[in-house]
Amino acid sequence: MQTLFTLDIKNYDPKWEYSKRDSARGIIVFTEDGRKASVPFKPDDKIALVYAKNRGYYKFPGGGIHSDENKAEALVREVSEEVGLSVIPETVKEFGVVPRFQKSAKFDGVIFDQESFYYFCDVDSKGHGQNLDAYEAEAGFELQVVTIKEALEKNMGFTSDDPFELAMIVRDTSVLQLLLGKSVEPSRAFAEYVLSESAALNPGPWELHSKAVARAAEKIAKAVAENDGSMNPDKAYVYGLLHDIGRRAGYTYMAHVIDGYEYLSNMGFENAARICLTHSFNLQTTEDYIGKIDISEERLEKVKNLLTSYEYDDYDRLIQLLDSTCGADGTQNLELRMGDVKTRYGYYPQGKWDKNFELKAYFEKLMGRDFYEVIK
Repeated sequence: MQTLFTLDIKNYDPKWEYSKRDSARGIIVFTEDGRKASVPFKPDDKIALVYAKNRGYYKFPGGGIHSDENKAEALVREVSEEVGLSVIPETVKEFGVVPRFQKSAKFDGVIFDQESFYYFCDVDSKGHGQNLDAYEAEAGFELQVVTIKEALEKNMGFTSDDPFELAMIVRDTSVLQLLLGKSVEPSRAFAEYVLSESAALNPGPWELHSKAVARAAEKIAKAVAENDGSMNPDKAYVYGLLHDIGRRAGYTYMAHVIDGYEYLSNMGFENAARICLTHSFNLQTTEDYIGKIDISEERLEKVKNLLTSYEYDDYDRLIQLLDSTCGADGTQNLELRMGDVKTRYGYYPQGKWDKNFELKAYFEKLMGRDFYEVIK
């Protein structure tokens, strides 16, 4: 079965013991022209999901595979237990698998390791009663048939203090996005969680800087959206939070851009991963990078190839501008911040300097407002 993406939080020591618990999950979509398993679906196509009414999220019906059953048997049992529907075995069709890794919430020094196997399937319209365990009953599991769009909107706004619940919903939300043929985007809550976990691995001012960029990005995107509707404030906020996520691996220079790209790309978040790379190169070249080239020739070539493959959009431009404007100390002045960088490194390429002022003027035009007035 194809791997859709790998949700690996990497908040653990790889030397720890692994605790394996795989699962099978059903994708039950109803379209205007009858049931069929075909991607991409339309946002208004309906899907049968578990709704946790006491928690406020949607998930695919499914759960753990018992030691005495195969994946198909587990799929049939779990769909029956969680939503009271009977899977028609001959309609089962593979979609993909999502491996997931994160530190265990129950045991110290243990890695939670799960592969979730997703299957398209049709169900018998007769149905029957649910058979919920204590956790599922407490969460208020019930069957709901909603549009894929409605489920996505609900889940993208979901928050939780439980990292396992949050990761579970991010995983299923990403699958919903894939069903629509869309790029996978992390939610605000998940971006905040990943930043917090990463900053715990490598504490430093980069966390405050990332939050400052995120807040400013949200404000500018909102102002642009109010003027011409072309930007999404939530997306801008998430990209701002995650643009420096490669610093989770330690204090590095160019390495942080490719480390961040690979970390998020592996989880399927290609757009957010792209920002990790593009935020340091407003002229779309590595030749004027400020700092050490602390990566191999092979990885440097990868960075160059990726950069040349992109056509910069307003999210790339926005995070480039704000990365050069917002300091961890609360600084919100482009010239002062670039001047500080020039003092610390001994130089600041004139082309990059001029480009940042060009970007400032560009966003002021999009907003119809003063840059500093908006981000203050």
